[in-house]
Amino acid sequence: MKNKLHAFFVLLLVVFISILIMILPTFFTKHVSRTVLKQEITLPLVLNGEKDITIVFFGYSGCVDICTPRLNSLATFYKSLDTSTKKRVGVEFLDISLPYDKALPSRFAKFFDEDFKGIYLNKNNFRVYTKAFNIYFAQSLSDETEYNHTSNIYLIKKSANKKEIRYVYGAYPYDFKQISIDIKGLLNE
Repeated sequence: MKNKLHAFFVLLLVVFISILIMILPTFFTKHVSRTVLKQEITLPLVLNGEKDITIVFFGYSGCVDICTPRLNSLATFYKSLDTSTKKRVGVEFLDISLPYDKALPSRFAKFFDEDFKGIYLNKNNFRVYTKAFNIYFAQSLSDETEYNHTSNIYLIKKSANKKEIRYVYGAYPYDFKQISIDIKGLLNE
């Protein structure tokens, strides 16, 4: 009986330590995935509209593992913004897959929210954008129709004659509370 009780407490201790190992890092890494920048960009496709701020996400049309959950959460966040903020903030999805159907990125983005803008990148723009935003992408080894890619979202501000990448959010799930604070701060600058 004593051995069984001892084994039970050892098992309980192992489970407790395992839970701590999984949960404890989140207390120390909160907001670590947010990078603050003031990097000017001169790229033609981003922020050509009327919006003062654009949330940019790179992915590819039909991406199930990375893009779909992230764009779903981004759509939920976007729907939560008040109307006056939505008038000044847009969301752009830039397709890194160079699809044959140039309208596919737009249809894919609008599937998540009608206000989202899907952008087709031709080969020249593709090289320029992936370099400027440090986008990682690689064809999947297990399925050549799939890509592994960066899942960051970028907060870009337009002012006067320039566009700047101001924040980059890397960890998913994104900290939308912080993103909302950052958007309000940029809108009040």
